[in-house]
Amino acid sequence: MLSSHKLKITEARKALIELIAKADKPVDAQFLIEDLQKNLEIDRVTVFRILNTLTAHGILKKLEFGEGKARYEIATTEHHHLICESCGAVEDVSDCNIAALEGDISKKKNFHILRHSLEFYGLCDICYKKSPSHPHKD
Repeated sequence: MLSSHKLKITEARKALIELIAKADKPVDAQFLIEDLQKNLEIDRVTVFRILNTLTAHGILKKLEFGEGKARYEIATTEHHHLICESCGAVEDVSDCNIAALEGDISKKKNFHILRHSLEFYGLCDICYKKSPSHPHKD
């Protein structure tokens, strides 16, 4: 990945990419810093510099879910996210037909869409069932 973007391959960059790739959901910088510091001598500034570089080169995707922090994931296939507003769980949604909607919007509005961002906010099933303001459905 790094060499295809003509970026220097460093131990820190490789470790950061591997850590994000192994994660089952987008991760924040604090998680990355804490995990990387277990095995590498690396400071916060270096981690943020690497995140910015990899994001600028399209290797990582920076996501903001209104939490006051950014999360990162490997920029691979186009997908969207479900975000639980109670526990913060994040789940990927990759089987929606957004391409058809994008084409329809482009045609109707005579607008050339270059990219989009789509997140769904609500409650995961566990939080929904715990919530006193929602009826408990099985």
